[in-house]
Amino acid sequence: MPMEILKTISYAGTMEVLASLGKGQKRFTEIMFETKLNPGILNRVLKTLITSGIVSKSPNDEGYELTEKGIKISLYILKIVEVSSNEKPENLQLIKTLSTRLEQAKGTVIG
Repeated sequence: MPMEILKTISYAGTMEVLASLGKGQKRFTEIMFETKLNPGILNRVLKTLITSGIVSKSPNDEGYELTEKGIKISLYILKIVEVSSNEKPENLQLIKTLSTRLEQAKGTVIG
């Protein structure tokens, strides 16, 4: 299973999608414009992330969001990036946001 997660997050565009969804639930077009990914690639990335249990799609077609697993994975990735490079304010803010969301997720089921 860990190798499958590493394979999934290594796909082109995946990190951008995780960063976008790390800020909160978004619709397909919002993710597309924020990440600048073409619709075909974004669709493939989202399907892969959903299959891996990292992202869930709202049943009412309200958008996509990170599952608790997705929040944890995103936090780990950001912490690795921060250790290996200079701390960037946007990454530090995203770490703070994801940490808050993870704490909230522990009280409720995200996905």
